Amino acid sequence: MRDAAAVAGHVDDLQRRLESALNPAQRLPLLLEAVDVISATDAHRALDHAVEAAAVAAKLADGRAHAEALFQQGRCRELLLEHGAALALYARAQEGFEAAGDEPAVARALRALSFLQDILGDFSHALDHQLRALEIDERNGITANRAVTLRTIGLVCSKTGDHAAGLEFYRQSLAACAGENHNEHERAKTLNNIGINLKNLGRFDESLAALTEALQVFEALGLPLLQCVTLNNIGLVHDKLGDMAAAERTLRDALARSESLDYVQGTAHAQMALGRLYAAQLRNEEAQERLHLALRICERHSLDLTCFECHEALALLYERLGDFVKALHHFRRFHEIEREVQLESASNKLRAFAIQFQVTTAKRDAELQRQRQAVLTRANSELDALNVSLTEANLQKTMLLDRLERQTFEDALTGLANRRRLDQRLADEFALALRHGRPLAVAIADLDNFKLVNDRYSHAVGDAVLRAVAMLLSSQVRHTDLVARFGGEEFVLVLVQTDADAALRVCEKLRTAVERHAWDTMQPGLSLTISIGVCADTTLAGHERMLAAADRNLYLAKAGGRNRVVS
Repeated sequence: MRDAAAVAGHVDDLQRRLESALNPAQRLPLLLEAVDVISATDAHRALDHAVEAAAVAAKLADGRAHAEALFQQGRCRELLLEHGAALALYARAQEGFEAAGDEPAVARALRALSFLQDILGDFSHALDHQLRALEIDERNGITANRAVTLRTIGLVCSKTGDHAAGLEFYRQSLAACAGENHNEHERAKTLNNIGINLKNLGRFDESLAALTEALQVFEALGLPLLQCVTLNNIGLVHDKLGDMAAAERTLRDALARSESLDYVQGTAHAQMALGRLYAAQLRNEEAQERLHLALRICERHSLDLTCFECHEALALLYERLGDFVKALHHFRRFHEIEREVQLESASNKLRAFAIQFQVTTAKRDAELQRQRQAVLTRANSELDALNVSLTEANLQKTMLLDRLERQTFEDALTGLANRRRLDQRLADEFALALRHGRPLAVAIADLDNFKLVNDRYSHAVGDAVLRAVAMLLSSQVRHTDLVARFGGEEFVLVLVQTDADAALRVCEKLRTAVERHAWDTMQPGLSLTISIGVCADTTLAGHERMLAAADRNLYLAKAGGRNRVVS
């Protein structure tokens, strides 16, 4: 347990030592230690120390320490909800750690980038960074971070609406926190996420139990900000259970703690939740007071997401009270801010792609960013021509963007590249292979006896199997390769700069991964294998011929007994 008085004493001691440490070499480690100790309770002060640490490290030409100072700046900016600045700082820190040859620190920076990209809605890169971090950790014999990676995958599933899959990954994360890698901090974070998912699934009693356990751990560890977050979640669950007294008591506790820490977002959330609670109880004057307090905090600190929720709650309240002028005012502001949030979200995604390009220098990511920008520009041009209300314009814009993205890039079921994207990419890679004389391989993979899965377990289970296979295949290849759904239970892999021998090794790894996957956790008795046909002959007349050759080899794999790779 962390004693608050001991922490305060440590901070005071660090401050005295900093005041007397004039030598840069002595001052630098003290600055970094100070950031680590005080960032959770005073992010502004910690940021000042991190900025100074970066300047001192640069003066000393200590690249590793400079990267650490940048990373700590990013952490402080993240705590202050300055996500764009934090993302750029984490990216610079990653580059510094790579230059210093510190692989564990590179993995730490990748996880930090992943968390922010998840917030910005860039789920594919968030997952890619977590998997790269996990690969580095496993290469270095580090297993303690597995829980973080599994929790992030759970977050990605949950934020795309698959709460059941997210819950399963959270439970795996919870198990990874036990044993030799026992980590109460990470366990409590995962319990908090489990509680949120259970609430979204309508399992309120289980949700309350998970959140209560998380709160107990955060209190034992002395982590006040996380206590506030969890208390807010517990208050919402009490509300769902109909225990208004417990909901009010918990939200008041969350509010008091948030105000004592000057935790703005926690304060705004608690005030808004209390306002909604009072409105449901017809305590109208108290509801107005709380919601207006929350609104002022949100406007003062630019908390747009919470701000438009406050306007929505006030609009509904005034409508019920018969004050239609005020109701209309808040309703309009709700939709105006909602539109601004949508535009800012699109801007944040594009900024995330730009930073990803700087970190990985991956031309494919830059190309994807330009394509997304073109889609957004075209959608905006079409929507600007429509003479409709703001609400209708926002709705049509969202629908148009989703439709264009799905048609252009993704298979609706698996999220993989679709046939259109496959044809375009394979043609491009074939042309590059001929122009530069480099190898290229194409593989067609087909699940064995997949019809039996649908017949025996249902089409819903079949769809879940296809999504799981898509994730398995994507996780086993490089980010420069392409995995596409070809149709039904068939998938195509485009393996760039890969000769025949290397392609066989990759495909054998994929076959083994599918065969050994724990399918029975999805449905008892379920097992699956996959057959793969490979072609790496770029002397054929075109990319269509390569695809046809891979298909013939797939037929041979099926005819030879299935569950094998043939080239």
